[in-house]
Amino acid sequence: MRKPIFYLAAAILVWWSPASIAEDAVFNVVSPVPFAEDSGATGNVKDECTLETRLPQFIAEAAKRGVKVVIGPAPEEGAEGKYLYLEFTHVLGTGGGAWSGPKSVTAKGELIENGEVIGSFISSRFSTGGAFGGYKGTCSILGRCIKAMGKDIAAWLKSPTMDAHLGDA
Repeated sequence: MRKPIFYLAAAILVWWSPASIAEDAVFNVVSPVPFAEDSGATGNVKDECTLETRLPQFIAEAAKRGVKVVIGPAPEEGAEGKYLYLEFTHVLGTGGGAWSGPKSVTAKGELIENGEVIGSFISSRFSTGGAFGGYKGTCSILGRCIKAMGKDIAAWLKSPTMDAHLGDA
């Protein structure tokens, strides 16, 4: 006779798990993502690769199952809600595609809720271009890096922590 009550209690706990709470959350990802002054990103990478707008898009695409992501500009001071601020801190991406060596991207992020930091991370990914890397350009290879970073960050948003290391960081 106690088994049905046990199963009912278990079902309620699963329904009301922290993951369920995260699914109802809305995360505002601030775009475009700035490059730190000492990031090492070349002018060509900044001008041609559109990393600053593609990373937020990759986060939103990867987060479709689990959390809602809204991409937009930085809010006015005192705005309510959850805002993810990102910054590219290191970019290794010289021209020449895979022939000029591996490429990597590192970014830091802070999740702010109602003015308080509730999560932070360093995310990094590198690539040598994968299959047929010699036929891919620098922007394509860096795009692979930030697409993987987008998946890492979207997974982190489901359960944000402080000082997390994502991907290859």
